[in-house]
Amino acid sequence: MSAISGPRAFRFAAAVILAVLASGCAGHTTTSPSPAPSTAAGTPTPTPMTTAELAWITAVSKLHKKIDKPFRASSINMTRATMTGLGNSLRACSRELQKIGPPSDRLQPVYVQVQKACRTYNKGARCFAKAASVSDASGATIAGTPQARTQRRSLSCGFAAQGNGSNQFGQAEGKAAAIKAQTS
Repeated sequence: MSAISGPRAFRFAAAVILAVLASGCAGHTTTSPSPAPSTAAGTPTPTPMTTAELAWITAVSKLHKKIDKPFRASSINMTRATMTGLGNSLRACSRELQKIGPPSDRLQPVYVQVQKACRTYNKGARCFAKAASVSDASGATIAGTPQARTQRRSLSCGFAAQGNGSNQFGQAEGKAAAIKAQTS
């Protein structure tokens, strides 16, 4: 006796199963069970933000404004002291964020974004320090020298990092506003 194998056997087995299922269900009527009351709670309503959470968001926004304030001047006389001051302003981010402290769990995504902004600001602070280190007291360098190239690149790096860090801070504030809106 030869065994049936391959695709032909599969089709035969499928046909037998379908026939059994069809004949087993013929003539029987069933009623669908009524839905049981759900024991699982629906989507929980978010709890309103605490005073501490609102204070943390406010402190972070104030920090952003404080750091960016020197960069909003209509004109900046780029002396060595100014370069150092701009670097110190950017460098303050991490220190001030540490003073503010970490937020609640639901604001952790905001905190991560602010930490990223502070790291970017720290890069800018290093760039401004490098620019100041190759400049004389008035902020000048001799044209065409390696110091002039270093200063130009470093200032460009510092201002770019300030802009990028400020944008990251803005994204963090946007996240905070979204979380706040979800809880209101």
